[in-house]
Amino acid sequence: MNKDVLVLGAGRSSRFLLKQLADFCEKTGRILTVCDASRQELDKHTADLSVERKIFNASDAVELEQIIDGKAIVVSLLPPFMHPTIAALCLKYKAHFASASYVGEAMRALDSEASSAGLVFLNELGLDPGIDHLSAMKAMDEIRESGGEITSFESYCGGLVSEAYCAGNPWKYKFSWNPRNVVLAGQGGNSIYRQNHQIRSIPWHRLFAESKSLSIPNLGKFDAYANRDSLSYSSLYRLDEVSTLLRGTLRRENYCKNWQVLVALGFTDAQSPLPEDVYSVNDLCCALTGKETDQLLSAWLLKNNWIRPEQTVWFDYLNLENKQELGFKPNNAAEVLEAVLLDKWKLMPGDCDEVVMYHRIGFVKDGGKHLLHSVLCVPGEDEMHTAMAKTVGLPLALGVEFVLTGNCPEMGVVIPVSKFWYNGILPRLEQMGIRFAEHTEFCD
Repeated sequence: MNKDVLVLGAGRSSRFLLKQLADFCEKTGRILTVCDASRQELDKHTADLSVERKIFNASDAVELEQIIDGKAIVVSLLPPFMHPTIAALCLKYKAHFASASYVGEAMRALDSEASSAGLVFLNELGLDPGIDHLSAMKAMDEIRESGGEITSFESYCGGLVSEAYCAGNPWKYKFSWNPRNVVLAGQGGNSIYRQNHQIRSIPWHRLFAESKSLSIPNLGKFDAYANRDSLSYSSLYRLDEVSTLLRGTLRRENYCKNWQVLVALGFTDAQSPLPEDVYSVNDLCCALTGKETDQLLSAWLLKNNWIRPEQTVWFDYLNLENKQELGFKPNNAAEVLEAVLLDKWKLMPGDCDEVVMYHRIGFVKDGGKHLLHSVLCVPGEDEMHTAMAKTVGLPLALGVEFVLTGNCPEMGVVIPVSKFWYNGILPRLEQMGIRFAEHTEFCD
């Protein structure tokens, strides 16, 4: 009988997951195998763990099959587009599957076969999606079971950096997860949500312009913008009748209006080819704006009424007038901006990130209107033991444990929103310092 665990990928969000799974496997007599294309990343995140390590090429179908064969469960930390291929191999070799990524159509299509085979294909169990599902469903089920009726639901999450580690950085942001996803934020399609019974659909190039200021109890003001298709969770969350249904992303105050400038100018464009003569960041900047070679971008923006005087510091900080030749041949503007930000927004030794999640749930009970505020704030420990790695990795690791030992009542493609998942995982997360603070206010 297969009982061993395989993790594909050992990147920046893997540390806490690997430690938790290594301890679990040691206690239950299982072997944990960790695979990655990079020996450096593999050694960095598993050096002190009792695991089998393997360098592999995820695009090699034969090698991938050989690695999966004989495993009880495969945990994929690889890019989401690879998950359906991996899950299909899990079907072939009778292995469970787990990831923190959204369920797409290709994954959903495997539901019937996985269920018939008695397999769990567990998805959306990380931070967002993941902890948001668990905590929101627990809160809403408790409201309903006490006689309340949900009238509105908003949920926001941000992978941020503690402000103390952002001295001189007006964006107050550094990378604690995939930089590419940050640069391309919103470009997967229109962001759709419901507000006051009205459906809103925002195209990606307007997403940050449509952001709003959001006050979170005890944490202050943030920027918030709509995340993907909120309405896709209407049925899953049993919220078809609520007036407002919105899932959003958090950034520090004033981030969005300045990022919108970069979007509008084309710096985040990953589709259009660049002119042949773009050899530096300044070349790209001139091509996109028409500014003079020696002119500061902030001066051009100010002159052309793109920004106000107090915003100039945001663009001066990025130094997009850098004339040093790029060390690579970029295919598009987004690749150039990513290279700039990898330098400017890198977590330095000792830096601590921060994860913030906030649910705001309106409900009616006993004839009165109420608002539940549920707030999570998790600080990171350092540049490797990040809050992002902790909040993405630990729920997924615990989910793997439950699939292997918890008599999971659900088969097929699973999104963890039931009591089995939140009653099992949330108390364990609280013991690990991932704990929501909640209070309810009465609304006139």
